[in-house]
Amino acid sequence: MKFERKVLLILLCPAVAYAWCAGGVLFWYIHAHPGAPVPRWISVPIFCLFILTILLPSFFVRRAARKQAMIEGTEEAHLRRVRAIKGLKIGLIVWGVILLNDIRMLLQRTIPWTVAIPGSVIVLLMVVGSWVSLRRLQNAEAASPEAKQRQALQ
Repeated sequence: MKFERKVLLILLCPAVAYAWCAGGVLFWYIHAHPGAPVPRWISVPIFCLFILTILLPSFFVRRAARKQAMIEGTEEAHLRRVRAIKGLKIGLIVWGVILLNDIRMLLQRTIPWTVAIPGSVIVLLMVVGSWVSLRRLQNAEAASPEAKQRQALQ
């Protein structure tokens, strides 16, 4: 199986399972108790499952990427880093738009401060994490010997 297809399966399967489980439970509870707030015994496990849906696939993808990096050549490593840089740039744009939307909603007072501040801090941390990862990857790409050879040929 190709590496990209394996990564896609590792990322999508838990996400689909989370959507079915959490969505199904919420759908069932809302239809069984219309107008009632969702109790903590439902919302806390859904949140924990959400965290697991993020952590477990990232662990397995990192592990698969390390195995792939050991067997790939210099050209494949360059292509992988270029794809990762593009993905991080797209992610940085997405998180930036989410942060701007949070700021807009804060200024319009459509969400309370008690909810907006922690959410905005989390989004800001994601922006910073994406930025730091992008910088580290760009520095690794610039420091690689094949990148120096490409620059000398141009």
